[in-house]
Amino acid sequence: MSSARRSIPRRTKRRAFTLVEVLAVVAIISVLAVLMADIAQKIRASGQRAMCANSLRQLGAATALYLADNGQRYFSYSQSRPDGKLWYFGLEPHGGGAEGDRALDVTQGPLYPYVFRSGVEVCPSFPYASALWKPKFKGASWGYGYNIYLSDKLAMMVKSPSTTIVFGDCAQVNNFQAPASAKHPMIEEFYMIEDKFKTIHFRHGGIANFLFADGHIEGLRNYPGTLDKKLPDAQIGRITPAGSMKYLQ
Repeated sequence: MSSARRSIPRRTKRRAFTLVEVLAVVAIISVLAVLMADIAQKIRASGQRAMCANSLRQLGAATALYLADNGQRYFSYSQSRPDGKLWYFGLEPHGGGAEGDRALDVTQGPLYPYVFRSGVEVCPSFPYASALWKPKFKGASWGYGYNIYLSDKLAMMVKSPSTTIVFGDCAQVNNFQAPASAKHPMIEEFYMIEDKFKTIHFRHGGIANFLFADGHIEGLRNYPGTLDKKLPDAQIGRITPAGSMKYLQ
């Protein structure tokens, strides 16, 4: 037997993770996942609000072109014609269909020639995919409302363009037209901003975007206590107390 003895390598004993360590790692990963999801949601919401603001800005450009071509007089909110009701966003023909299935010819709207060129899109934060959405027409009308006190008004008669709204995020809680009901209120597009109804839609994290007559975009929060209690999670209410003409003239 050789005196030179072979050295046998010793196996290094590996220490296994304890249950506490595994649980700690899982907890850290879970927290990071929640944080990343929250950050992603905020980035997405911020992007949607920016897209909404851009569409309102394009509506402002379209409105400016319309005013220039029409003696600086704002378009009508709506008017009756022999062929139907002309809204500022399109023509609703007589006998156009039932609620939610009504026809709408957007090419007849007074803003169409200008909006068509400027590329206005529907607000990406309006809940069109929600089971609570109740359509009024075939198709959407951008999800914005118009200050009805500007209807047929001369631009020069607007006392303070920087504080007078032209368009803004709007919606309405409907609990009186099928398929909505008192026990099943739904959200629908709405088309006016005025001094009585709850029609402002705070769909951007509690903020509603507005286009003002001087062309700037501003986000405003709801006036305390004015959210529609029929569907409070929908964030539909007012930016002023009922009866206030602030931001309207």
